[in-house]
Amino acid sequence: MSTNSNNVNIHFKGIVTRNTKMNATPTIFKYMLILLLTFAGGVVLAQVKFKKGDEYQRQVLTKSNCVLQRGSQTLHVTSFSTVFKTYKVTDASEKGAVFLITTDKLIDTVNAMDQNLVYNSSKAADPNSIIQTGLQKMINSQATVSVNKKGEVLRVRHSAAISDTLLSFAGIQPENLSAGSTLQFMVDFPVNPNLKKGYSWISTTPLTETNYAIYAINSRTTTLTYKTSVLGGNLNSRVNGSILIDNNTRIILKRYSQSVSTGYEMVNGIVYTATRRTAITEVSIKK
Repeated sequence: MSTNSNNVNIHFKGIVTRNTKMNATPTIFKYMLILLLTFAGGVVLAQVKFKKGDEYQRQVLTKSNCVLQRGSQTLHVTSFSTVFKTYKVTDASEKGAVFLITTDKLIDTVNAMDQNLVYNSSKAADPNSIIQTGLQKMINSQATVSVNKKGEVLRVRHSAAISDTLLSFAGIQPENLSAGSTLQFMVDFPVNPNLKKGYSWISTTPLTETNYAIYAINSRTTTLTYKTSVLGGNLNSRVNGSILIDNNTRIILKRYSQSVSTGYEMVNGIVYTATRRTAITEVSIKK
């Protein structure tokens, strides 16, 4: 069975029919249809009730090792960053909610060409450092995001734009808040506690394909493993990871991933071939 929503296809592998013939009786097909619709309804209709004043905190630790090459020139860049963000519900209704997203704290260490740069948001940025002053904008910036009751982004307003090149160089993962995406601390696929260990499915978009499998499940939490291929951009990536989900709130309690990306990156207006290895650990809680 497959579903399609917002250009995302989900192919379920948990239902298997054997030796089903087209000349089977209408009654058999009727019960099969009821079964399929009941299963699909139980999976897709999971929603979250947001309340004004609710706050969620997300911590992201990223370790990155990147090799940039241009002819005989090679540049090694390693980084380690820790980002704390708060997602506060400023308005809520039966249709969805409005979140104010704030970066509370950022610590970033970058080593390139035998030079070490350390940025800590609790200290004043070096006014002579383009990287530090750029990262300081993250602390001063906020985003107002409107979502539906599934946590899918409808509209977003940023107070300041942050350079993707800067984030890439500093090894900080950009947050996807484009329309149709899901808030980063919530799952963007169905969760059903009635599913069993070993159940798997595939989710595809025009640029990605992800294979999910249930590793463990109980009444409170679900643990998934996944493999993602990202093709078509400047960097093509292969990602392996695991996700621990709260079944009741659909909050991602913990996510861990490792990725290898190859392609092209631009540094100071110069295009380099790039190989980047990244390990990310995310922890989210409701305050």
